[in-house]
This record gives sequence, structure tokens and C-alpha cells, in this order.
Amino acid sequence: MINRRGAVRLGIGAGAATALGGALSAPTAGAAPSGRRRAAGPDWNALRRHLSGDVVLPGEADYDRARKIYIGYYDRVRPQAVAYLDNTEDVRTALKFAQDHAIRPTIRSGGHSFGGYSVSDGLVLNLSRLDTVRLGTRTVHVGPAAQQVDVLQRLAPQGIAVASGICPGVCPGGFVQGGGLGWLTRQYGMACDTLVSAQVVLADGRVVRASPKEHPDLFWAMRGGGGGNFGVVTRYEMRAFDVRSMVNFQLTWPADAAQRLMAAWQNWVIDGPRELGAALGLQMTDAGSDAVDLMVYGAWLGAPDRFPAVLDSLISMAGSAPATRDIKELSYRDAMMSWYGCADLTPQQCHTVGYTPEAKLPRENFALDRNRMFSGPVPDQGLHDMLNVFYADRRPGQFRYLSLFAFGGAANDVERTAAAYVHRDTEFYTGFSVGLSDPSPTPEDEAAARAWDDKAFAVIDPLSNKESYQNFIDPALTDWKSSYYGENYERLTTVKRTYDPHRLFSFAQGIV
Repeated sequence: MINRRGAVRLGIGAGAATALGGALSAPTAGAAPSGRRRAAGPDWNALRRHLSGDVVLPGEADYDRARKIYIGYYDRVRPQAVAYLDNTEDVRTALKFAQDHAIRPTIRSGGHSFGGYSVSDGLVLNLSRLDTVRLGTRTVHVGPAAQQVDVLQRLAPQGIAVASGICPGVCPGGFVQGGGLGWLTRQYGMACDTLVSAQVVLADGRVVRASPKEHPDLFWAMRGGGGGNFGVVTRYEMRAFDVRSMVNFQLTWPADAAQRLMAAWQNWVIDGPRELGAALGLQMTDAGSDAVDLMVYGAWLGAPDRFPAVLDSLISMAGSAPATRDIKELSYRDAMMSWYGCADLTPQQCHTVGYTPEAKLPRENFALDRNRMFSGPVPDQGLHDMLNVFYADRRPGQFRYLSLFAFGGAANDVERTAAAYVHRDTEFYTGFSVGLSDPSPTPEDEAAARAWDDKAFAVIDPLSNKESYQNFIDPALTDWKSSYYGENYERLTTVKRTYDPHRLFSFAQGIV
């Protein structure tokens, strides 16, 4: 199956990338939220006494592990404290403490934000212990920090699935609120479309249930308005689906077939059945070498005997047979473990190093992703330009990934304003990702990586529908309000003023 780094760079693996809280460019920890009086310096021992969970401070043994998120580049950020919260009451206590001491709280569920918005120099509210998974009659209750691999192990033996991406460590906390894309999207909709209700701790300490009948404006906003904007979700109720098996597939072609294959792939997914989840990737593990991988991969949820004809239609449009084929019908559990890069690992090992003693999956060191969404096929000249920029300004040590991922299907059955998630005429996403092996790259290497990604974005921007997927958050995006939220942004600001009037929850691309 696809190289795991490629899957992460594709962005599904950064599924909670919308962010769960404060930002590097947000107000500093010493800046009081608007409307609050600056109080005396924090008495962290007082917070410890009032929490069931734990508080970790600089200089303490667990501090470095506690403050780190998925991308190593953000290890340079040093919070005043990290609070591990055990329950909803702990969340209320921590929020009150933050406000009383004029410290900006930063919420972390999975910590997969491309922008580093799940760590700050304030008080990090670590929700990793809120990871319960409880199966109801037709729904599943999950904690905001229930990692996808653990949800899978709990539900798959029952033949049940909830909407998820393909990175094992992504959690509902940001994934659901930012949309939620994965192999089930075209069949069942975005993850936010499957949200039934949410338990939310508001800035003023109230605990409310957001649903179609209770606080419906908040419920509307939580379905696509982005994590970390309106409150701390301590429990999600999600619709459950009967998914017992899946066909995984990956096909490769020579790199010189890229333009023909990209043209064929676009029409294949736009016109394809909803049971098809598919992506295309062009990958350079090292931009200084000549090795380039071109692949089409994904999952088929329909009857297995129907899939060969679906695949043949792509091959016919592409005009050439793939060099390799890897097609496997698997149980849903085994299929997803394969996408996680964990086919040969135990569930306990299928976590990012540092999460558990058994964990074996590496962190990312440095990763950028710039993306746009598309409502129809890109013309041949546009595809040509995309490939030209992919190969431009090659630099040893850069990991490059050009990804296309199918949306559409059930995700587009919903009206643009029915939920905060606005991208209802998007058929696929295109992203350019770049990675570096050093979490502290030289200024020259970092500048070159950012310059290449910006150059690639300038190519896809005029070809696109001018929207970007908020879960693959892009700190370089200047028109982020319209790109992420379109005509829904104005209503989101109204919800923000209702539930967080003093902007306690704030980050660089947060709703204001």
C-alpha cells in the first residue's frame, strides 16, 4: 500500500488539522482574553488541587513529552503548563483557571494541526484521557481524543464503523468539526454530516448539548466550523454504519503517464459510483533524486464482483495498463490497519512514538500542505502546469507529494448553508505537500520548502473553485475566511459572539 508518509502528506492523515486551539501567532499567553481583568500570576499547585487530572510544568520529567504535537517543527513552542484533563468537570475547572489568570487556553485532542494550532505558550488543555468509545443502538459515543485506531478496534468486531480518515492517531476533536474526509465520505458523507450531537463546555463554564433541537445554532457551527472555535467538546455522538469488509487497491504507473492518468482520474471519480473512494498521488521521497512514484489508490465499499469493471474504466481512459496492481478484499478492520501502516503491528503499537510505551509510528518532522478544491476537471494545460511546478526547483532532502482526493457523492447531497461545512460542489481536492527530515531545518532549507509550496499554490489557485479544506489548515492562506467557510462565515461570527463573546478560544485562523 501507499507509503505511509505519503498518506500523511495527502492530508487525510492530518485529518484534525483544523486545529484545536491557540496558535503560534495568536495572542501571547500573557494577553488576557478580551473582557477579562488581568489577575495575579498563576498558582499551578492550586490548579493541581482542583483537578482529577495532572498538571505538567517546565522542568518536570514529563514536560517535553507532554508539550509535543505530531509535527516536530513545533517542538520549539514551550507552554506555561500542560493540563491532562480527566473529565468534563476538569475542563470547566481549567477554563476558569485560565480566565482568572489571563492565560489563553489551547485545546489539544490529537495534535495533528499542520499550523501547529494545538500548542501555544499558554495553558495547553490535553484531552488525551477523554478517549472513551461506547456503542449505542444506532450511534456511537466517542471522546474527543479517541484515536481512530482505538475506535476501529472497539467497533470493527461488531461490524460497525464511524466516519474516519486514514491516519491512526487522528481524533474526533478537530476531525469532525472541520469536515472529516476518508474512504467512507462518498458513500456516507463527511464526518460532520454524521454528527448526531455533541457535549460542549462553553467559555462561561456551562455544559450544553448541541443537537438539531438543543442549541441548533451551535450544532450548525460544529458541523464544519472548525475545531477550537466555540467550546471544548467532551463527547461526540456519531451515526454508526454497517461496514464489514472493504476492497483496498493500489495501482502504479510510470511517472511519464502522470498527465494522462490525472485527466482520466478526474472524470473517473466525478462520474464514478459512491462506493468508490479514491486518490491519486505523485511522490518524490527525495526531490534531489530522479525516483518518482505515481499511483492511484483507495477503497471500494460495494460488492467485490463489481469492482473490476469500475477499475477497467479508469485504465481504459488512462490509455495504458498499470505497471503493478495490489487489490485485496479484507475485513474492514484489516483494511484500515493496512491504510494506517499497521498491517504487521498490534493495535498498541499502532500509535505515534511517545503516546504509549509500545508505540512504533514516527512523528513528522516538518510538513507543509497547500491545497485547493475543484468543482470539475482541470483542463490539460492546467494539468501540464501542475506537473511542471511539481518538478520545479528540486532540492535534495525535500519530500514532495502532489495529491488528488475524491470528495463528491453523499458529501454533496447537503446544501451549502445547511451546515457550516460549505464545500458542497467540490468533486476533489488537490494539494501540494512538502516535508523535511529535520524538525529544525536550516533557514535556507525552510525558505526553499515554503517558496516551492507557494509557487505550486499559485498554479492551482486560478484553476480551482477558490475554496480550501479547513482540516488541512494552511497558515499561509490570506483569504482563509472565504476559502474555508464561504458564505457561511458571517453566520459563524454570530455563533461565536453568542457562545464565546470574549474570544477565549482564539487562534490565528479562528472565527472572530
